Amino acid sequence: MRLFPSLLLATAALPLAVQAANTEFSYGGYIKFDAMMSTYSDGDVGSASLARDFYVPSGTPVSTGDVDETSHFDMHAKTSRFNFKTNTDLGNGHSVMTFVEADFLGSTQGNEVVSNSYSPRLRHAFVRTGAWTFGQTWSTFMNVGALPETVDFLGVSDGTVFARQAQVRYTRGGLQVALENPETNVAGVGATDDAGMPDIVARYNISAGDHAFSVAAIARQLAVVADLDDDGDNELDESTTGVGFNVSGKVMIGKDDLKFSYTQGNVARYVGLAAAADAAISTNGDLEATDVSAAFIGFRHHWSDQLRSTIAYSMLEADYDDVVANDTEKATSWRVNLMYSPVKKMTYGVEYSQATHENVNGAEGDLSRIHFTTKYVF
Repeated sequence: MRLFPSLLLATAALPLAVQAANTEFSYGGYIKFDAMMSTYSDGDVGSASLARDFYVPSGTPVSTGDVDETSHFDMHAKTSRFNFKTNTDLGNGHSVMTFVEADFLGSTQGNEVVSNSYSPRLRHAFVRTGAWTFGQTWSTFMNVGALPETVDFLGVSDGTVFARQAQVRYTRGGLQVALENPETNVAGVGATDDAGMPDIVARYNISAGDHAFSVAAIARQLAVVADLDDDGDNELDESTTGVGFNVSGKVMIGKDDLKFSYTQGNVARYVGLAAAADAAISTNGDLEATDVSAAFIGFRHHWSDQLRSTIAYSMLEADYDDVVANDTEKATSWRVNLMYSPVKKMTYGVEYSQATHENVNGAEGDLSRIHFTTKYVF
């Protein structure tokens, strides 16, 4: 009976990486606590909305009339995450790496009444061998290294490319080419899985000293198969093509850094956390691709080795060619923060942000938020 407690103690004492035969195992992640006071100028946001956990551009309520202002105070630890990684030496000059990561955002389980019991969700699950990556991870169209440091989970949500999805990716030097899982979000219909081909992405990464840049392009098939009135008399089976590009990077200015991104094209679901629809149905029944412009810029200044601040601006604008009445047309936000790390793995942060959301029909609303966080990386 004494064996079980001994095993528990031995397990707790394991280092972050252990070796078994020719495979190395490691784990990591972080604990993150968030507290925020949010004020919405034009309506309310439900307690189950993701917009109560972090900034979601389309989650800011809008109206065309006189709507009461609302305020909410929220605390959670849902962005805390853990991951597990293996590296196996195949003994023939080749190796295999696997990676799985989960957090608790977007859970449909649990509430704040008693236990705040939220279920894990899959973030990453992929295997990499040689130049090939198979599985779910960041879209090749996204440059994670260009994201500014923010207290918010994402911060520059309006203007950044952000997607994780299943893919097959080939990497050779700075060049990456991938086939990725397609999806089309059609205004008035919703998300569809009707595309007959994968999204095709090519990206090239460039390093120049401490500076880093990325140029990416994407080609997509946008498709929808739907019965618009549910009686079989108004069936829709349409597709069109979409293309887009992204330029992003990081410029070092001494210890400080300037990060930026600009995206243009038929890439609505890839930017703004899918605030705008990928396509809309025109009056003659054709599927028309939405043209989107999105960008952000963020500057981080180090006041000392432990204290730093970021100021960032982010924007998105969608052009539906006058075929949509209610979807997001514009979203902008700015934020400024102060981050303090007494030791490398522990960070305290406070951030103030303002955002504006506007629909095609002229409905609009504002958000202001004060956000505090404590984060420990393990």
